[in-house]
Amino acid sequence: MKTVVIIPCRAGAERLPRKHLLDINGKSLMQRVYENVAAKFNPADIFIAVDGEEYFAHAKSFGAQAIMTDPDLPSGTDRIAAALDAIDPNGDKYDFVINFQGDDVNVRPEVSLHLAEILEKTGADMATVVQPISDMVLIMNPSIVKTAIVKSTGRCLYFSRSPIPFNRTAGCADSAFWHIGMYAYNLKSLRRFVSLPVGELEGCEKLEQLRFLENGMSIFAAILDDTRIDPRAQADINTMEDYEEIRRFVK
Repeated sequence: MKTVVIIPCRAGAERLPRKHLLDINGKSLMQRVYENVAAKFNPADIFIAVDGEEYFAHAKSFGAQAIMTDPDLPSGTDRIAAALDAIDPNGDKYDFVINFQGDDVNVRPEVSLHLAEILEKTGADMATVVQPISDMVLIMNPSIVKTAIVKSTGRCLYFSRSPIPFNRTAGCADSAFWHIGMYAYNLKSLRRFVSLPVGELEGCEKLEQLRFLENGMSIFAAILDDTRIDPRAQADINTMEDYEEIRRFVK
């Protein structure tokens, strides 16, 4: 099965605009993510989906393949689909698409290899990754997306910024599964996704994966103990605090 990796990078991120240009000890966030992915996948099958000339030029400056997309697209998955239309317009070049988030600078790219396997095995519309957490600071942090998952099968039932599931016996959500924003799709499901309107739950939580669930599509996850390159640091960058932490560990 042939797989393409697309890295979406949006300059207009609400919490930290233009974050992909932030310098992390001599290289931008965008470049570091790209180089991590390129160390595990064929660079000919890696593309950065951008939303403006500044990002486009920056991606080209370190040798990446860049695809320009509409800045007004509602989600990273919509951006992936738009890029795919330019990369594989006839749908006959690739079987699966991996969405490796453009801020996942501390995530091991080889984790993505599990995702294509899940799609083949389960026939799911989308595959993703979660890891167990028990740190209450992480569980209560709305930047850390939690997943309600059937552990025996890996089927995902819901995603939320709130602490889920609630443990009634303990009186709180004392453990959770942290959703790592890495996805794989089969082409048919991805194209169906972008034909659907933004859902009510998706709009409320600002989580694009909920559009799949709201429309009866299936998501399965690999449950991994840790997806990070350096377990001492945050997996991705969403805030300036995350950025300062990452700078301490990524060299």
